[in-house]
Amino acid sequence: MKKSKKAILNALKEIKKGSKIEVLVLNMVLQKVDSDSFDFDGDAVYSNDGKRIIYCMSNKTSFAVRDGVEVIGEMAFRSKKKLKSVSLPPSVKTIEKDAFYDCDDLDNVVIPASVSTVRGYSFSECDSLKTVTFLGTPTHLGRHTFSDSDNLHKIIIPQGATEIFAKALNYDADENFLFETIDSADDSKD
Repeated sequence: MKKSKKAILNALKEIKKGSKIEVLVLNMVLQKVDSDSFDFDGDAVYSNDGKRIIYCMSNKTSFAVRDGVEVIGEMAFRSKKKLKSVSLPPSVKTIEKDAFYDCDDLDNVVIPASVSTVRGYSFSECDSLKTVTFLGTPTHLGRHTFSDSDNLHKIIIPQGATEIFAKALNYDADENFLFETIDSADDSKD
């Protein structure tokens, strides 16, 4: 359903009484988008064309981003403390900075092969994040993508991409223990 910025902010205030910080974040995000009309389904705010998720308003433990979304917007899931899992469709091409910043319960993420850009700090301060699986190799991977996500134990990547990921994330050779290739992950299941 098409809504204006003011209608979306009012809807958030009604849904989440007392959540002033979330209203402020949503307001900041809406101000960065050059539009006055948005698609709002009660759980999330999308661009009119449906190609960008602007802000997730849901407090559920799991969330499936709509198929057709190409951009996970800046701060789209910021500080979703209860979010444990998110499903990204194969249409996603870009994950903007701070997209999942401070999602404390998020523990496992699968990045579709279609993703070409993952901006810095997109998964920063995700306290429970343990495993990230890249089904492809992005052409741009921000150096601080996983900054202060201290429990990240494993990054599963395509075969032969270790050097690319280590350089992009600025990891030392000693830190390469984080990387596991998709083929070795498949072999360990046999």
